[in-house]
Amino acid sequence: MKKSILLAPNSFKECADSVEIASVINKLIIDRANFTIIQKPLSDGGDGFLSIAKLLFSCSDIIYSIIRCYEDQLENKTILFDKNFNRIFIESANLFGLKVVPEEFRNPMKLNSNSLGSILKKIELDVINKRQIVDEVIIGIGGTATLDFGIGACSQLGLKLFDKVGKELVPIPQNFSSVAKIIWVKQNLSFKVKCIVDVETDLIGNPGALEIYGKQKGASDLEIVEIKAGIKNLLNILKRDSNFKIPEKLNGAGGGLAAGLNLFLGAEIIKAEDFILNYILEGINLNSIDAVITGEGRFDFQSFEGKGAGVILNLFKNKSIPIFLINGATDLPPNIKLPKNVKIINLIDFFKTKEESIKNFRIGLAKAAEIAITHLKK
Repeated sequence: MKKSILLAPNSFKECADSVEIASVINKLIIDRANFTIIQKPLSDGGDGFLSIAKLLFSCSDIIYSIIRCYEDQLENKTILFDKNFNRIFIESANLFGLKVVPEEFRNPMKLNSNSLGSILKKIELDVINKRQIVDEVIIGIGGTATLDFGIGACSQLGLKLFDKVGKELVPIPQNFSSVAKIIWVKQNLSFKVKCIVDVETDLIGNPGALEIYGKQKGASDLEIVEIKAGIKNLLNILKRDSNFKIPEKLNGAGGGLAAGLNLFLGAEIIKAEDFILNYILEGINLNSIDAVITGEGRFDFQSFEGKGAGVILNLFKNKSIPIFLINGATDLPPNIKLPKNVKIINLIDFFKTKEESIKNFRIGLAKAAEIAITHLKK
C-alpha cells in the first residue's frame, strides 16, 4: 500500500512562494519514489497568499491602478475575485511588503498602508456602482514593510490626523507623536473585511510585535521606541476624544495593520491556524497521513506564533509519523525542543553561504528531498 504524504511547505522568502516550493518537491518525490502525495502548500497570510487563493478557489484577476507605496508613481496591483462566494482576496505583502519595497526605501517611519485603503475604496465604488457584487474581502496580513497600525489604509477612507495647531499631518509613523486630534467617521463598507494573521503577538507589548519584527522591516531601536510612543499617543486620543473601546491586546500582524482595520473598520481577525485548518486542509483526514513534509525559509521561535510550518508541527506533534522540516535555515533557542519524530533538513547546510543557498534553492530542495525519500523507504 502506498504511503500517503502530506506536502505542506510555507513560503521561502527571497526564493519562492509555497506553491512553487511544493511543486518542486512534489516532482522530485514522484520521480524517485512511489508515494501518494497530498499537495497543500501553506499560507499564513503573508507572502504567497494570493497564489494559495488562486490554487484553492475559482478566482479571477482584478487589476487596480494605485499609487506605489514608496514613491509617487502609479502601478497596477492584482487582487483576486472568487465568483462562487462573491469574495475578494488581497495580499498585503504584494502591496507594501518587504518583497516589493526596494531596500533603499525600507523606512517604516515614512511608509504606510495607503495602497490597501485605496483598493478598499475602489472595491466599495465598484459595489456602489453595481460593477461588482462583493460580500467579503479577505486580506492576508504579513510580510509587510510597514509599522503604521493601519492608519494609512484608513486615511484613504476618511481618517485624518491633525497637530496641536490644526495642521493636517501625513499619516505616517514619523508624525504619530505629533498628533493632537483625530477625525474619523466610521465607514460602513458594503462588505465584510476579514484579516488572516500570521502572529498573535501584542503590538505594543513589552516586548511586543514592534520590537520583535520592527528591525526586519528596517527600523532602528530608536525608531521602534518612537513608533511605539506614537501609536500609544493615537490610542490615548481615541480613548479621550472618541470614546473608542481599545482592546487590551492589539494584534501585531503586519505592523498593527490587522489591529487598525479591526479597530476602525470592524474587521474580523482570523488566526492563520484556523485558515489553514478550515480552508487549506479542509476535507483531509489527518489520521490517514503516513508522513509530513513541511518547512519554510527561516524556522525560528516566531514560527510557533501562528506561522504555517509551526501550525503543521502542532497538528502532528502527537502522532508517531515522520515529519520532515525542510527549511532554508533553522534557528531555535535551546528552550524550544522539537518532537523526536521531526527531522530538520536545512538548505543552507548544502552551501557555503546563505546567498548561495537562496540562488540555488532548487538544488538544495533536491538534496533535501533525497534525504526524506531515503528515510521513508526504510
